[in-house]
Amino acid sequence: MARSCGLRVGPRRFELVVLDGSPKKHRIAAYMTGELPQGEEGFAEAVAVLKEAAKTNKVPRDNIGVAVDTGLAAFRTLKMPFAERAKIEQVLKFEVENLLPQWNVDDVVVDFQLLESTPEVSELLITAVPKADLKRVINLCEKAGVEPQEVELETTAMVNAALGANVCTEDTAQVLVHFGDVSTSVVVVDGGRVREMRAIHIGALTHELPPAPEEGGEPATEEAPREGLDVLEPTADPAEVQRRLDQAIRRIRRELGRTISASRCAHPIEAIHVCGFDLPGLVGSKILDIPVVLLDAFEEDSGQPAEGFGALVVPYGVALRQLGGGVLRPQLRREELRYTGALERIELPLAVACLLLVTLLGVWNIFLFKETSFLDNKMRYWRDSTVQKLIGSPKQGKQGTLAYPSKDVEGYLSRLDTETDRTQFEQLQRVKQVLSNDVAKLEKDLGQDKDITQPQSALRGLALVLGVLENEGSDAARPSLRKVSSTYQLGRAGKPDSVRVSFDVSFFAADAVAATEYFERFMRDLKAEPWFVDSESKANDALENGQGIYITGMAVMVDVTKAPVTEVAQAQ
Repeated sequence: MARSCGLRVGPRRFELVVLDGSPKKHRIAAYMTGELPQGEEGFAEAVAVLKEAAKTNKVPRDNIGVAVDTGLAAFRTLKMPFAERAKIEQVLKFEVENLLPQWNVDDVVVDFQLLESTPEVSELLITAVPKADLKRVINLCEKAGVEPQEVELETTAMVNAALGANVCTEDTAQVLVHFGDVSTSVVVVDGGRVREMRAIHIGALTHELPPAPEEGGEPATEEAPREGLDVLEPTADPAEVQRRLDQAIRRIRRELGRTISASRCAHPIEAIHVCGFDLPGLVGSKILDIPVVLLDAFEEDSGQPAEGFGALVVPYGVALRQLGGGVLRPQLRREELRYTGALERIELPLAVACLLLVTLLGVWNIFLFKETSFLDNKMRYWRDSTVQKLIGSPKQGKQGTLAYPSKDVEGYLSRLDTETDRTQFEQLQRVKQVLSNDVAKLEKDLGQDKDITQPQSALRGLALVLGVLENEGSDAARPSLRKVSSTYQLGRAGKPDSVRVSFDVSFFAADAVAATEYFERFMRDLKAEPWFVDSESKANDALENGQGIYITGMAVMVDVTKAPVTEVAQAQ
């Protein structure tokens, strides 16, 4: 059963979900939420927290995905005069550079999602995240032993979770909202397709930051996001904390209202689905007459908690994508930050192994070459010795074994040194074949042709039939032969040769019935033999004293060639 883990790592908190099953049928095997220690001095403690969480929940180390804070990213839209993904990948950074003046394009990872696409033009939603921020999260996960295969934003994970639960239908529009630590992710989905993404740099824990601008002040923007890891300083005054929380909620509602007002949707917005941190007073209220409801992306009785499951939506979306589900496929581990797969992890050991293998093959090739050369010399000596043995050396007056070799043998032996089509071993095999052909020709001339078959033995056929008759003898009945003859018959009209065995026989027993049973058993066993061809059976008559039967002129046709070869037959 497949197993995956989705992990959301925020500035202050983390959530994880472990799924078992398939993209269509799965169950939550484990889930957990927790706090992450802050600051440079808290990095080691954060590593220990994540490591303990992975061990407690039996996280699969080979199938992990991570979602990072959406507030780290900037979103842009871009149109291109082509729709091929390969071409878009080639020119994406050059086209996006002017859209991101706040960053050096070499310092960010740029990803995109297709909003609209035709063969001539495509509209893209561009995502840009600083490499340093991504590397900080990846390093934390690597130190904890939960290195992710892929990294994405909270927005895409939330969309995958909602689409997997059929929250976003094709005839309506929805606004998906995730309340993070210090930012809020907003996605507008129209007709089941993403139309807009943005980040509001106000989160559920913003009230614990140093004082933010007043109601009329300018909120944080994408060009100037608030750093969330190093400046978190919880205040000690409960009244001040509550005032800041109320102010954050009002600003979030105002920004959501701006998003709704500015959205260009072909279908009416049905609801605002929220997840993440629980902000008081939002769920159940309305923003611009649109109800705010809790985003329930889980199947019934699939292992989610009865309350507080909103915080697990994003890690659930990540885990679902790792199982092979989800619609959006973001890739934030690009370039030098891209996940090193199994092959890349063993690249150096594999290269060393290949080098050793090539060296071994080279040495082995040298040994084979030397051995082949040695065998060639021996084979050449064997071949030349064979020639000397067969035809000798006429120039030196030495006669060979063959006093009068045939033209075929003498001609082939004389051109062995100039023949290049065969190896020396194949030449020896050819010499053997030429000699065999000469031997077969001489045997045929002498009448020893193996193709001429000898007539079948009439004696052998008679012995086969009488052998079956002898095996049937018993104390209750016995046969008595009156006349026996065996004749070889030449096959005609396509029939093979055979031997005809004729005999007159009496079967003695206590009565005619027992004798008849003996005769029938004899015929049954006779027909079961592989050499039996046919039989001609006359009617049997009872003896005058009633103690047996007699048969006159019974004939059995036998194919002796199909009989098992015995030692006697081999001697014959």
